[in-house]
Amino acid sequence: MRVLIELLIIAILSFNVVQARERRSVFYVKHNSTEKSQKSVSSSDEKPTLWLKDHDAPRIRPHFSLTKTSNFLFDLNRYRCSEPVTPDCINRTVLFRAKIIGELRKRLKEPFTDGDHYQVRYGRPLEPVASPVCRMMRANVRVLSWKEPPFTWNEIGSYLPTSPLFGDVTNGSCVIVASAGSLKRSQLGSFIDEHDIVMRFNHAPTEGYEADVGSKTTIRVVNSQVVTKPEYQLLTAPLFRNVTIAAWDPGKFDQTLAEWLATPDFNLFDNFKKFRSSHPQSNFHIIDPRSIWRAWTALQDLTDVPIRKNPPTSGFIGLGLLLPVCRYIDVVEYIPSTRMNGLCHYYDDELNLGCTFGAWHPLAAEKLLVFRMNSADDYSVFQQGTVRIRTDQLERC
Repeated sequence: MRVLIELLIIAILSFNVVQARERRSVFYVKHNSTEKSQKSVSSSDEKPTLWLKDHDAPRIRPHFSLTKTSNFLFDLNRYRCSEPVTPDCINRTVLFRAKIIGELRKRLKEPFTDGDHYQVRYGRPLEPVASPVCRMMRANVRVLSWKEPPFTWNEIGSYLPTSPLFGDVTNGSCVIVASAGSLKRSQLGSFIDEHDIVMRFNHAPTEGYEADVGSKTTIRVVNSQVVTKPEYQLLTAPLFRNVTIAAWDPGKFDQTLAEWLATPDFNLFDNFKKFRSSHPQSNFHIIDPRSIWRAWTALQDLTDVPIRKNPPTSGFIGLGLLLPVCRYIDVVEYIPSTRMNGLCHYYDDELNLGCTFGAWHPLAAEKLLVFRMNSADDYSVFQQGTVRIRTDQLERC
């Protein structure tokens, strides 16, 4: 009897030790040009990517399911590597690519019940669709001009800038910097800052994150909620100063500009006028809402299954804006790489895989299309987190 009691006590103590170790262990990835390794908090002096106490939120584990119905497990040890030409690294990258593309395709085929708030009316074209880059170019994503009706006589027209969105840049090197959590510890800041045009989104900060996301900002693409809601501080926050701004609001699918001016999703016009009045030299543009839906239509044309009838993401809209002025566009951490950590953004601690694989925007379709447009090798995309879209073929469009 005494032996049984002693064995029971030992078992309980062993279980508590294991539990304590699990509570202390957090996996993260250290990134630089020569070393990529996985460590626990107890074996490193560096701050981990994310520290979550048990009572705050679920811990990030080295294995976790992406969706309730998904069998895909995110396993850094299995997929990450740093020697691109070795057979082992090639195999790991191929496996990770298959998992990511498979997950995106699975998300694309999931049923959705978003309704039709935007009154989308789509008919698939009878003619063969052009190449993805050409089809996106034909969508002609653009900003509004004071020279076109109704802005020639509407008050808003007097606030629209006369300068081009990208100034005199043509044939430039461009980068789209996603706000993804996987940018954390990426050490991509210097690479990002080397580009002629650096595009960021909404209120994503650079201060304090320069090593990972860079410090240079050429343009911010912002949605109408960021323009409208006071918590984003459009009129006072320093990050909206001395950069080009392109704001968008989708309106309805077939609305005229006059109808959209009367009934936008969010009334961005008041703060737009205040900003332009306070900073008359600012290059603050508004994106043509009709061109946003042309981009959506191009995406649906290039996708075999129905996509969500919601506007595309700021990133996809930004891609359309950049195509005419860039010789190539690097898209950073848009296609999930092995840095994927479950975080929604690199600048906060929100855990939400919907930010990575899509929950409201047709994000899975966007990412699959961007991957079709990609000219970089798999190691660049899935290990280093960078897609490259070349625009050489636009001359043949």
